[in-house]
Amino acid sequence: MMKSEQMPEEVKGGHWFFEMLTRLAPKPEDVVVTGTPEEMIAEAAKKAFWISTSLGAVPGPLGLATILPEISAVTKTQIGLVYKIAKYHHKLETLNQSIILLIFANALGLAVGNQLVRRIGVRLVVKALSAPIIERISQRIGLQIAAKITQRIAGRWLVFVAAPIFGIFSRKMTQKIGREASALFAGILEIEAAHPCPTDHQSLSGANFCPACGTALNDRQNEVYDL
Repeated sequence: MMKSEQMPEEVKGGHWFFEMLTRLAPKPEDVVVTGTPEEMIAEAAKKAFWISTSLGAVPGPLGLATILPEISAVTKTQIGLVYKIAKYHHKLETLNQSIILLIFANALGLAVGNQLVRRIGVRLVVKALSAPIIERISQRIGLQIAAKITQRIAGRWLVFVAAPIFGIFSRKMTQKIGREASALFAGILEIEAAHPCPTDHQSLSGANFCPACGTALNDRQNEVYDL
C-alpha cells in the first residue's frame, strides 16, 4: 500500500484549492446555462464521475501522476457548475470567492460558515473577507479534500476496484456542491461592502477607519440581491 507521503506536494499542502479558485473561475460571458439547476447538477455529476473513473483507472506510478490533473478537472467542473447555477438565478454578479468557499465548505461538512456569512432574518449577508482569510479557509478546504485523496493513493494499485469508487465520490461531491449552490442562490443574498484603504487593507461594512492603519474610510452600502 502506498503512503500519504507519496501524495503530490501541490495537493498535500492544501494551497492548491486557493490557486484553482483564482485560476479556474470562468469569465462571466463564457457561462452558459444548459438547463434547470437539477439538470445541470446531473450533467456535471456525470462528467465528474467519468473524469475520476477514467483517470483513476491508470495504475501504479503513472496513476499517481494523474491525481492532480484529476482534481483540477473535477474542481473546474464543480466551480463551473456553481457559476451556471448562479446565472440561472440571475445572481452571477454576486458570485465571489467567499460564496464559492461557503458552498464547498458546506458540501465537505466544514464548520466555517460563521466566518463567511451571517443570517439576518431571511437574508444571508456574505462577509467581506481579506485575502489572508480567503487563503486560510481555502487551505482548510484543500486539506479536507486531500485527506480524502489519501485513500486514492493505494487505489492506484487496485484500479479495477477503486476507479469506480473514485468516480462515485466525485459524483456525490459534485451533487452536494450543486445543491448547496442552488439553495443559496434561491434565497436573498446581501453582499457586505468592503472598504479598501489606500494601502489595500480591507475592513467590514460600517467601519469608519481601517483597523490595520487607521485611515478614514468612505461609507458604502451593502448590495442586496433578490432577483
